[in-house]
Amino acid sequence: MGNIVKKFLTNLIRVLPLRNDIILESHPDFSDNTGAFYEYLLKQGTNDRMKIHWAIHGREPVTKELPQSVDTFRLDPKGFRENWKRLKVLYISRYIVDCNSFIKKRRKGQIRVHTSHGMPFKLLLSYSNYEVMGEMDRYLVTSGKEIWREIHTKIIGLPEEKLLPLGFPRNDVLVRGCEKTKKWGNYIVWMPTYRQHRNRSAGELKSKFPYGMPEVYTAEHLETLNEALEHAHKKLLFRPHPAQNLQLFEERKMPFIEIADDAWLREHDVTLYEMVSGAEALVTDYSTIYYDFLLTGRPVGLTMGDAEEFFEKFYCPFENLRQQIKGFYIDSFEQLCAFVSEPENHCNRKELEEIKHLCHDYTDDGSAERLYEFMQKEYGFDAKK
Repeated sequence: MGNIVKKFLTNLIRVLPLRNDIILESHPDFSDNTGAFYEYLLKQGTNDRMKIHWAIHGREPVTKELPQSVDTFRLDPKGFRENWKRLKVLYISRYIVDCNSFIKKRRKGQIRVHTSHGMPFKLLLSYSNYEVMGEMDRYLVTSGKEIWREIHTKIIGLPEEKLLPLGFPRNDVLVRGCEKTKKWGNYIVWMPTYRQHRNRSAGELKSKFPYGMPEVYTAEHLETLNEALEHAHKKLLFRPHPAQNLQLFEERKMPFIEIADDAWLREHDVTLYEMVSGAEALVTDYSTIYYDFLLTGRPVGLTMGDAEEFFEKFYCPFENLRQQIKGFYIDSFEQLCAFVSEPENHCNRKELEEIKHLCHDYTDDGSAERLYEFMQKEYGFDAKK
């Protein structure tokens, strides 16, 4: 779409009144906080009263079955029709609820709630700052306590009045549980952040943790870990970071270690957080899943042996990481095997409970409902006829 045509159509759309439509965005699509909020909206019959527009990343066809009054538009449109649809949706929708990308307001009268995709653990300040995020009415967080308020306002630059400590909708299932996972038996979820980015050179695969699994250095380690899981009668669901290069890992098939990527989730008909909700323990590192999993009260193993190297690239909001982030610290391969074999023997529940209440103002499964009721009260959202 040429600039002259786009300018003409934009001026034309500005004349049209705003509609009580809502734009939703997450990455992956239909996931995270916005995805959980969307499911709650469907249960409320919101799509019977207003149009819901999902912002779609990438060019893959949308295979998800959509109910009435729910449609999609491309964030990276091709051709006149897709460009026109995107332009129209962005300018006529009153409400915006985004999560990963920043869908900025186009007109006066629009309401935007950014649900974010995690509490601050590691920060990329060129991305996690209010100037880049753009104007919003509220920013969803899990806690309004002083330690988090300081990080959000002084480091990220959010105005304090924008903070909305209602909890994350995606976490509701962690408290509620998921029936589908109960038949899977005992399993542990491992969710690391990435060490080797899939878009970088293959030479980086020879770095410290070639499989993207901290403390797993060799193929022999991987085989030994698989044997430890077999002896403990449980599986490890390894959920790689979306940016992690899995080339070396995929060359080996381990019966007690499964790569729980998006294709795996689709095959088992579960969402990411439904899968996590049934885990007897979590292994993670600098990922925001740490804060979320605290709501389950179950053991957490932490692989943070490369913190010094990792935080050369990312900003850490804590002066002493190990004072602020509690769990069983895994600093060797032997400790990793010990934790996955017997998580309960490596868990200080009192310590985890204290951190949970520091990180969460709410520990129930009502975050989606609270967000919905807040938007109704403050912005007249989904007014029932």
